[in-house]
Amino acid sequence: MLERWARPWARLWNGTAGLMDAVYRRLGRPGKLLQDFLNGSWLGHSLHPVAVDVVVGGSTAAVLLQVLSWQGVADLRVATLWVLALTWLAGLLAIVTGLTDFKDTAIGDERHVVGLHGLINILGTAVLIGAFLALLGGADLLAGLLLVGGFGVLSIGAFIGGHVVFKYGYMVNHNAFSSGKKAKDYAPILPAADLSEATPTKAMLGTTALVLVRRGDLVFALKETCSHAGGPLSQGTLDDYTIVCPWHASAFRLSDGAVRHGPAATRQVAYRARINGDQVEVQGPITG
Repeated sequence: MLERWARPWARLWNGTAGLMDAVYRRLGRPGKLLQDFLNGSWLGHSLHPVAVDVVVGGSTAAVLLQVLSWQGVADLRVATLWVLALTWLAGLLAIVTGLTDFKDTAIGDERHVVGLHGLINILGTAVLIGAFLALLGGADLLAGLLLVGGFGVLSIGAFIGGHVVFKYGYMVNHNAFSSGKKAKDYAPILPAADLSEATPTKAMLGTTALVLVRRGDLVFALKETCSHAGGPLSQGTLDDYTIVCPWHASAFRLSDGAVRHGPAATRQVAYRARINGDQVEVQGPITG
């Protein structure tokens, strides 16, 4: 049902994602660093749900305070005002982080439903800002009605956000349930002659796809599936000792899979690798 509702708005969702991508590209390196911060690459997972937790908790607390005020328990107007201020400020952060994540969302139903989730939450945040301004201006009854209405809108948006995560695995580590085949001892996986210098190359360890990179006498091996959205790293590009995913430009350090730039927030599974005679061998993984 949600997918059916969201599909007619596809042009809006795609246009928004394209606009956000253009903005970050125009900002250059500062934009890349800002994106890393807002994606939560430094945090180890998306920053967006952290902000959303404050919005959901704050709006719930504000509604409770409003209901208690209506019941004559106490004059909680000032407390409600402060909680509302925190809530809509967190809502603005949730909007900015959400739009940053959204630009790298897969095209199709996933993007459609994420867009619907975002639009509803933007409307809910706007209503909460209206409630805050009304309360600040002394229009207590209007503020209370807007607060309850905004809470209802945000609740719908939060439900859709949960649907996106649980159905599509949105912003979830794509290697979480498939960390890769283990090799207790070094195992040959590719003839050394097939591994060209500075060329990402796909090789199989059992059923696990790895990407190998040769830099002089050194060989690096990472799980080939990008942790952000499942992109094929063997089709990526190299930037010194970093590999860049071809889908959304997440960058990982070759030596240990650490995230150098987002939107990925989870490191790649890495293996030890070496050239032994005429074979490339791997052992591990060394990180998860």
